[in-house]
Amino acid sequence: MQHYASCYGSQAVQAPQHAAIRWAAWYGDSDLALEFPAGWEVTWCPPQDAEDVGDEAVVRALREPIGTAPLAELAAGRRSPCIVVDDLSRPTPAGRIVPAILDELAVAGIAPRDVLVLMGIANHRPMERGDLLKKLGPRVLDECRVLNHDSSAGCRPVGTTSRGTPVEINAQYLEADLRLLVGAIIPHAGTGYSGGAKLLLPGVASIAAAEAFHRGPAAEGRYADVGVPARLDAEEAARIAGVDAIVNVVPTSRRGIAGIFVGDVVDAHRAGAARAAEVFATPDPGPADVCVLSLYPKDAEWLQHLTAFAPYRTAGHPLVREGGTVVVALSGTEGTGFHGLFSPGRPLAATRATRLRERDLVFFSPGLDRADIPPAAREATVLHRTWPDAVAWLTAKHGPSARVSVFPCATTQLARN
Repeated sequence: MQHYASCYGSQAVQAPQHAAIRWAAWYGDSDLALEFPAGWEVTWCPPQDAEDVGDEAVVRALREPIGTAPLAELAAGRRSPCIVVDDLSRPTPAGRIVPAILDELAVAGIAPRDVLVLMGIANHRPMERGDLLKKLGPRVLDECRVLNHDSSAGCRPVGTTSRGTPVEINAQYLEADLRLLVGAIIPHAGTGYSGGAKLLLPGVASIAAAEAFHRGPAAEGRYADVGVPARLDAEEAARIAGVDAIVNVVPTSRRGIAGIFVGDVVDAHRAGAARAAEVFATPDPGPADVCVLSLYPKDAEWLQHLTAFAPYRTAGHPLVREGGTVVVALSGTEGTGFHGLFSPGRPLAATRATRLRERDLVFFSPGLDRADIPPAAREATVLHRTWPDAVAWLTAKHGPSARVSVFPCATTQLARN
């Protein structure tokens, strides 16, 4: 008989032979049930999570910010706002947030046609209309000017951080007289959490600035630590370039809004990070034979697969015993994906090949072919396009009885004792 438990329970309990993971962010957003052999003990490990705060909380946050004047007051007398928004590699529900910002700007006399929405794609692929509709919704596309940031051209130097990172920022952003950063606060290996000043550097910075940032401060990062060099470097860059306010959310496990934090680029982000630590906290299930890490909400592309290791890297001990297996599950809707620094042949490509000591790494992804995996990682990669194939491989290795832990949205989960 299979045993099934939640990390929040003290004992395993009999249950159906499956555990659900989140699946296909921005391309369906569903629960995918994973069935396991009947003799396996399965521990389902969800985050603490939270209920959606509702749209009224979004408006209230814009009117009661942290460390700045309310948005309508901040916008008084301005004429050319720029709203930076992250892309589909982040779970920010911008279609709920940007319209509320436009309403507050209208109170200050700013028409939507005068607003530039700049997609802070950093060095990811440009967003097409279908992507923008998903991210922003039709109203924003109909009423505002919407452009993709281009890190290869059109950036202007405005200074250098004390850590030596060049601050070279999108010229249209610099020309704006009101500058807002819209994004999500989720775990990040380089900057502790995403969001905040990271939406400026590397979000709308030059590729040269981004490379210096990733080679330097970001190489010394730690999950859930807002005092790491990369976070402080990005915040210094934000002070140099100028940010009037951030509008950042802590997402729920279903891309809702667990909290929204508006105001100063540092103070509001710190408040958001504190909330994120609560929402994403996941009790450490102890070592298992098999650990399944869902890449959701970044599961469209293989290049994001490292982010699924957030609970693995934050647990107090290895989540998988020596000789065990880590399974990264992703829809792979966009295949390999693209990054100007980390894609094959790019300057930092080698850093995207994950290797585990004394443990096997398996990818389960219906959207990937072996050719989608960069050559440097392909030889050591086990890839299964169907879950039954993955289970057959796991059973052949681990036998009729094994312990397995399942993290349903691992990219936004922090393992805690």
